Amino acid sequence: MENKVFFAWNDAMSVGIAEIDVQHKTLVGILNRLCMAVAQFESSGITVEILDALVDYTRIHFALEEKLLKDAGHDVAEFDAHLLEHRAFIARIGNIASMHRAEGKSVSLEILSLLKRWLQEHILIADKKYASSLKEAGFSTKEWSEFAKNVMSEKQEAAPKRKQWWKAWQAQQNSWTEN
Repeated sequence: MENKVFFAWNDAMSVGIAEIDVQHKTLVGILNRLCMAVAQFESSGITVEILDALVDYTRIHFALEEKLLKDAGHDVAEFDAHLLEHRAFIARIGNIASMHRAEGKSVSLEILSLLKRWLQEHILIADKKYASSLKEAGFSTKEWSEFAKNVMSEKQEAAPKRKQWWKAWQAQQNSWTEN
């Protein structure tokens, strides 16, 4: 039986910078996990944990992406617009998590579709715009990729509340991609 996911990564979404692509795939995976939790009527606690992980990981990823754009001397107007998109997305996810936590409201398929559409369009349009300037600045090298992995690991470890959950989820995500 074919294994279908809510949001399938495809090569057209690659920005050509390995670590950024890995991070984007992780965001797609968290969104898929959220969809699975909603579809399987998992507990509110699990849904909140997934939403919190989505918020946390998105913040970490966006912070790294924004630093790269600054370091690469990306166009100021484009950078400011990109930053606003990031802030709006984090606010949107945060509001969804807060409503779910406070009111016990279910995450609807409409909200999932909205998050998927935003993330897909942001990667395919906004993130693709900056990829060439980052490559030219040297952010596509193996050395930089290792540095970025270490930064992401340190930031994830700094969130001890979700540390064990994150590792368990990561193991499960790896088993999905192997099938």
